[in-house]
Amino acid sequence: MPSKTDLSKIICFDTETTGLDSTAEILQLSIINAADEVLFDEYIKPSHHLVWPEAQAIHHISPEMVAGKDSIEAHHDRIMGILEDAQYYIGYNILYDIRMLKQAGLSMAPFHRKHVQVIDVMRNFAQAYGKPDPKSGRTKWQNLTSCAKYFQYDWGSDKAHGALADTKATLYCFKKMYNL
Repeated sequence: MPSKTDLSKIICFDTETTGLDSTAEILQLSIINAADEVLFDEYIKPSHHLVWPEAQAIHHISPEMVAGKDSIEAHHDRIMGILEDAQYYIGYNILYDIRMLKQAGLSMAPFHRKHVQVIDVMRNFAQAYGKPDPKSGRTKWQNLTSCAKYFQYDWGSDKAHGALADTKATLYCFKKMYNL
């Protein structure tokens, strides 16, 4: 786990997407550092999807909201610079967000460097929270709003299911879990 002197190398990120499958595209990407500074927060125009009603019902990002935005390719160098500068990657169900970056054509090389750590707050919280799934007996995953409630996170005027709001809540929960 990072020490307090390593905080400058921690980034937390989240995506909002057109869906969950292998054709899903990123609609919003937010990245903050451990000092709660916003490094990247953009809506992104998808290349292939025109509508995403099921996902829109959750995150409320409409086709009109991204119609005039740049594609992920236009942000490639900026995103890669942020990813390459980090040593710790924090997220809630982070493997999904990493898969979305890969599906968007971004290199996975930053995640495979020596001494890099990928920390999934969702998995770690599920272990700490300890609620067994009645069907499987395994520890049950908890959603971000449950985790945030457990750690008494104040959403303020933000609402869950926006990439920036979720990133801020995830980083807060991470810091609480590891006393940072």
